[in-house]
Amino acid sequence: MMARRIPSILPDLNFEEALEITKIHSIAGELPKNTPLITTRPFRAPHHTVSGTSLVGGGRIPKPGEISLAHYGVLFLDELPEFNKNTLEVMRGPLEDGIITISRVNATLTYPCNFMFVASMNPCPCGFYGSKDKECTCNPQMISKYMGKISRTIIRQNRYTNRSNSSKISKIR
Repeated sequence: MMARRIPSILPDLNFEEALEITKIHSIAGELPKNTPLITTRPFRAPHHTVSGTSLVGGGRIPKPGEISLAHYGVLFLDELPEFNKNTLEVMRGPLEDGIITISRVNATLTYPCNFMFVASMNPCPCGFYGSKDKECTCNPQMISKYMGKISRTIIRQNRYTNRSNSSKISKIR
């Protein structure tokens, strides 16, 4: 829920950014009806079963994927280790370059993909490693295997990390 709020604290889009986002969504067939210009930063949160093609784009006639649809906005991957490691690997170049080039027999197209990458994950498979409230049931091998599902390159490119402990809903209210 916190990640979904990030676009609201980012600076407003300027006209050129809004136009570029609108073009991408129009090409993808995702421009909302009665919305001639997208004026808010995108927030994209694909499910962990997303394919590499859906994430970066592609198809017979290459269309933008989630990373381009998140251009100038936020791409949120919830439960990062649940994503296929090969699917995450296809984001390496685009994260560094801010563009994705898709080559097919019919065409080679380049789409922008300058987005904020945000991900969440548990500290271990059971979710309680380091918890003050409940004991972790994972052994070191399980934790190592869980963490090994994430590309080291993706971790290095994610510049900021924040560890937060779970809170009881009664304490929040």
